Amino acid sequence: MKVLLLLLLLILQLIDTASGEFHFRPAEPTEYRLINTTELRRRLAEPYQLCLVCKCCAGATTCATMSCCFGIDCQLPNKPYGVCAFVPKTCNCTSCAA
Repeated sequence: MKVLLLLLLLILQLIDTASGEFHFRPAEPTEYRLINTTELRRRLAEPYQLCLVCKCCAGATTCATMSCCFGIDCQLPNKPYGVCAFVPKTCNCTSCAA
């Protein structure tokens, strides 16, 4: 039964990669930091984003280093109020302005 399940998973992986379409997703670890409450008094007009290098993966074994658009996420599950993360949003960016 286990062999049959492994064979099925292998076939599904081969079908997925045989289509030729790779959709890269950010694979960097999330970094958590506390935000200073005195800095929160300043009003931001638009979301802060930055283009940096990260590792993006399109499958279990297909990864590439490319530029990613990072943004700040402060609504994290299982984290206390005030803990935010600088997380990658999209892969292969040239500008995070859009």
